[in-house]
Amino acid sequence: MTNRSSIFADIAAGENRVEVTVQGRTWLLDRAGDLEALWDAMDDAVLDDDERLPYWVEVWPASVLLGRWIERNHDAVAGRNCLDLGCGLGLTGMIAAEQGARVVAFDYEWPAVRFARHNASLNRVPQPLWTVMDWRSPAVRQGAFDFIWGGDVLYEKRFFDPLVNLFRHALAPDGRIWVGEPVRTVSRPVWPRLEALGFSPRKLTTEKVELCGQNPTVNLWEITL
Repeated sequence: MTNRSSIFADIAAGENRVEVTVQGRTWLLDRAGDLEALWDAMDDAVLDDDERLPYWVEVWPASVLLGRWIERNHDAVAGRNCLDLGCGLGLTGMIAAEQGARVVAFDYEWPAVRFARHNASLNRVPQPLWTVMDWRSPAVRQGAFDFIWGGDVLYEKRFFDPLVNLFRHALAPDGRIWVGEPVRTVSRPVWPRLEALGFSPRKLTTEKVELCGQNPTVNLWEITL
């Protein structure tokens, strides 16, 4: 039987590397393989009740736009406490760390954290604090973060309530949340639901993101309390 450790055990430098350009800088991201190949290698026992598909092995357009926005707002994030939700291969955490932010970056999957740390070394940027955490049980101090961000974290309805609870718990007074969102139907109800709960979401920008031969449209939202 295949297990998760055997699938994601090794970091073979350069073997499955992707290059992503954000604001003129090319970032090198090593990974375990592409999503389709790794998915094929997983059996039902590996997926378990949480359906832990290895989404972290891909670079998502929402994270690229989020990285652009972090760079454009480097004066705002520099020296601030920032929380990176679902860090994946580490792109947005690395970009923020290079801008001088104090970044805590977490993922539900331990292999993602290993690759993210490796990628920060590969790109020669300050290491964020990488950690394994489940956003359903946030192990962070209340009101600790001036900025919280995530690229494409609201793609399933089941994530809405846990993320709202995390936002209320972890966001500092006058803090800001940035969420990258590919233009898709499933996300449309999210913003009025947030307003009904006392949040103030506003769309910051809508841009095309060229990535892996595709050019999808992505929204970037800012949410405040």
